[in-house]
Amino acid sequence: METFWEMPENTADMGTVAWGRRSGHFSNGRLTRTEKLKVLTNLGRMGMLEALDAFRGKLGLINTFGADLEGLQPPETALVRDALDFADEVQNLDLMRHSWRTYYFGLLLGGYRKLTVDKEILFCAAILHDVGLASGRASEPRDCCFVVHGAERCQHHLVGQGHDRAKVHRIADAIGLHLNGYVSARRYGAEAHLISRGAMCDVFGMGQRRIAQNVRKDIFARYPKGKLNDALEIWPGHHLADTRADFLISLEPSRKKPDGLKARPQPGE
Repeated sequence: METFWEMPENTADMGTVAWGRRSGHFSNGRLTRTEKLKVLTNLGRMGMLEALDAFRGKLGLINTFGADLEGLQPPETALVRDALDFADEVQNLDLMRHSWRTYYFGLLLGGYRKLTVDKEILFCAAILHDVGLASGRASEPRDCCFVVHGAERCQHHLVGQGHDRAKVHRIADAIGLHLNGYVSARRYGAEAHLISRGAMCDVFGMGQRRIAQNVRKDIFARYPKGKLNDALEIWPGHHLADTRADFLISLEPSRKKPDGLKARPQPGE
């Protein structure tokens, strides 16, 4: 059991690839009490932004952002092609559609805020941000933080394809950070910030008021949501205890486990 004075030796920022390499009690993406509080604080911040958007929307004060999806396509680079090919190879249809929606929502939310965005980095991180849940994974969610595993998997694959290590590291960190609840654009870059915002927009609807309704309808028409919760394996007792996924799922006590799903083994089993 964690005690209040236990601290990990590795003090890298929560969610980064370096953070995922901690050893001991907080290995495999397990959260400290302070980190759990940080996740809650981040969620509170997002909730406040949503409440403010709702209030401004009622007053007609939100100038929604929209764009032709054809003009939002990622650049045709070798890095983009390899990331997309890898995603197509290992991700099921619902994961792929979620990843595309995450890219578009993230880019549109960046447009709303007039952020300067590297579309190559944003797309590669978006299309692979849940690759830790895809087929061929070396570890199961019950044994690791799937986001950390996905960041490492992405990094290993893209570096193995000969791509620039610094770029790939940015992509991997953006993937690892996206489950923090909120990711600072100032600290981690616009791309990491927008992957998190795009994913939360798709899963929870956060930020959707900032995007033109006709554009949202176009995105969902092209990439229907399907069985998103199952694709993301958002099931209680399924993820390694004290990881971000497990902690976030625990905040929704009404969520049910699918019939036939094998429960996570308890300590000592």
